[in-house]
Amino acid sequence: MRLPNLHKLSVKTRLAIAMGAMFVPLVVLAGGALFYFEKGINAFGKIENQALEVLFPLADLEALIIDTSKPVKDYMIDGNQIARNDFFRNSQEINRTFAALLNVPSNLPAQKKLLQASQRQWQETLAIGQTIFAYADPATNSHAAQAAEQFYNRNSQVVSNLDKLYKQLTDFQINESLRQAELAKQQVRIIVAIAFLLGVSMAIITSTIMVRSIVEPLSVLEKGVAQLGSGDFSYRISLANQDELGQLAAAFNLMIEKLQQSQTALKNLAILDELTGLYNRREFNSQLKNELERSGRFGHYFSLLMLDIDYFKKLNDTYGHQVGDLALQTIAALLKQEFRALDVVGRYGGEEFVVILPETSAFSAYTVAERIRQLISNSALFTNEQQTINVTISGGVATFPIDGGTQEALIYAADQALYAAKRSGRNQIIMYGSLTVKKIF
Repeated sequence: MRLPNLHKLSVKTRLAIAMGAMFVPLVVLAGGALFYFEKGINAFGKIENQALEVLFPLADLEALIIDTSKPVKDYMIDGNQIARNDFFRNSQEINRTFAALLNVPSNLPAQKKLLQASQRQWQETLAIGQTIFAYADPATNSHAAQAAEQFYNRNSQVVSNLDKLYKQLTDFQINESLRQAELAKQQVRIIVAIAFLLGVSMAIITSTIMVRSIVEPLSVLEKGVAQLGSGDFSYRISLANQDELGQLAAAFNLMIEKLQQSQTALKNLAILDELTGLYNRREFNSQLKNELERSGRFGHYFSLLMLDIDYFKKLNDTYGHQVGDLALQTIAALLKQEFRALDVVGRYGGEEFVVILPETSAFSAYTVAERIRQLISNSALFTNEQQTINVTISGGVATFPIDGGTQEALIYAADQALYAAKRSGRNQIIMYGSLTVKKIF
């Protein structure tokens, strides 16, 4: 006699069809599996919420601290009072974020210590910043220049400490997720073992039906738990069942998908600039270090392009920060579109963009940059009020190893070329090789 399609029957119906003696062990199996999977889902959700409660504000805090260097730099150049206001506004937001993070409970004893140490360092940095903004003419004041150098150094130390804390919290989340996965795997195995011992006496009679309808799907579920325990968040359970086990597989897949999305979001948060979607400064510096090592090892050259939106402060003051953000997003989208897939495009801070051009000479990099400059200059920016605004960029090109053999030297060279373009009237690209400057690296 042909057996009915068991995948369309509930577990209880199949147990009744099989034998009453098998009812108890299989209920233990199904109920225990459901319980521990639900417990595992709740544990993963709790871990994710705890991590997001700290990691997102921590990333925002680090970005704010990095951004404080820009108004200090601007004030040192021309004593701009707008830069002073930006600095103190950022400082207030940083203090509020520190206070909020210190009030969040943590399972890491070292977290609060490191956060308090970072806060103390920031307060020292803030005091130096306040000293700088007290100078009326900082550009010609040697004391102001010394204070600015101290500010940059201490600011970097604060960011470094926050980087350490971010890594500790990320590692903790991953380890805790793996621990929960391992615990769920062990609990499911215990349930399977109990069910097997209770049902072994009837296994010979019911094996033909039960292996196909229950044990095999459970093996698939257990394999999914094992894959999760090994850290494979891309694995999905494939079950065609329309019963409780199929629902359990769907719930498991949903849990893994959410965890994978959370991991991806955390990774993107760590490496991407939130406004433009380009690499942030920390990730760009890491990519630049890798390219220096690769090009140095193989004896190849590459170029570094540094771009800056002209009169960006005037654009913000005239049309508002929303239009300024729109300009940043529009130019970022254009850069991603126009550069090659192997090029590395990042936002260096404020209105500055940087691009690594592997296997590209200085002249080729200049040609590409000039094309981009003309494209931006000829493009119109549409505001929400249906106004059209034209923005321009200035840029500097430096090439490894001709213009610099280290990360600091190459960034310095590109920055010098950029400032030469600014001083020469803006809306132009200048190669560092065309300048007569003293190299300091």
